Amino acid sequence: MKENYDAPAYLLQEEFLEVMDTDVPATLQEVKEAFLLQCAFGSRIDDFKSLNMDKVVVSAEGIPYLRYLPQKTLKSNEHKDEVEILVMRYALDIIKKWQFNFPILKYVTGKSGYNVKIRKLLEYCQIDREVNVFDKDSSDNIYKPLYTMGSSKLCRKTHLDMLTKVQVNMYVSGHHKEGSSAVKHYSSLMLKDRFILMCAAYKQPIYNR
Repeated sequence: MKENYDAPAYLLQEEFLEVMDTDVPATLQEVKEAFLLQCAFGSRIDDFKSLNMDKVVVSAEGIPYLRYLPQKTLKSNEHKDEVEILVMRYALDIIKKWQFNFPILKYVTGKSGYNVKIRKLLEYCQIDREVNVFDKDSSDNIYKPLYTMGSSKLCRKTHLDMLTKVQVNMYVSGHHKEGSSAVKHYSSLMLKDRFILMCAAYKQPIYNR
């Protein structure tokens, strides 16, 4: 058995900012803010639904972040290591408004669920860049507007892509080879370093509480 993964469809930075900056009807406002918040965290939907104010802590530097145990890897997480996800400025504003209580998350799938409403949101914001999808019946790629691929999974893919693109790979300089122990020694990112990178990726101001 070979495991297959979806095509890596995600929002580019400019597309994400377009969603953020677009004024939407009241019927789409909740899904817009839930979507933007999930993109900020990159959390899987089960983890995102279980977040609450008790998961928010503040570092010694005054940087708010989330601290929680991912559910999918809980059994294999031998030492029960928590993930730490920085809270950017816009994410903090959404958290203050909703306190993580999004009624829309009660139903993720279904005809009027979260995933469907994400697609309506992205269509309204004209996120219609073509992406390829493999069609089993024709054994060929077909092309669809990106908004048709909207779902909670798109949030995680968008988050991971945006963060990947702001990090300068130290191997590019040519001073070290892949897997170099020197790179591993010097490239450990502290919480504040990660926060600066996240804010750069999302074009958010650096702040503290």
